[in-house]
Amino acid sequence: MAAKIIMDAYDVHRLTNYSIGHCRRIIRKIKSEKKKLKHQKVTVEEVSEYLGLSPELIRNTFSAN
Repeated sequence: MAAKIIMDAYDVHRLTNYSIGHCRRIIRKIKSEKKKLKHQKVTVEEVSEYLGLSPELIRNTFSAN
């Protein structure tokens, strides 16, 4: 399986167990902070920086499933 690169609200939900609505707000906040447009994707590195987790931990979490 390929390493995870892009994350969406459902991936953040699986990682944190926050509600989907809160995860959507997290994604929007990351996009706002990084000055991304609506259609641009959020990377594992950006989510890990925001949540204070290592990118390897996130990738390992999704590769185990």
